[in-house]
Amino acid sequence: MAHSGSDADAFVTHGTRPGSVARASRRLGLAMLGAAGPAVLTAFLVALTREGTAGPAVWVQRAMATPLLGGDGVAWAFHVAAVTGLAGLWIIGFALVVEGYFGVD
Repeated sequence: MAHSGSDADAFVTHGTRPGSVARASRRLGLAMLGAAGPAVLTAFLVALTREGTAGPAVWVQRAMATPLLGGDGVAWAFHVAAVTGLAGLWIIGFALVVEGYFGVD
């Protein structure tokens, strides 16, 4: 049934608000980046100080080729930390999209 009047002042009083989603996503993404950054750097520096390392680019390529499940060692730790950091960036990007789409300040 239709109602008279404008929908300009309509506001949903239940459900999730975009500002809350954006803030929570931004906090989660920053926490993931904060955890992944030192872990990536530490694993990378440990690998570079080992003998027989061909070079930084080659080592990173080999480390990223290790399986996430069932892996072990410094290369595996680097891979897990890198994936965690990338997921954090994606979550921050999601927060920015929500903020932009809904006009959240």
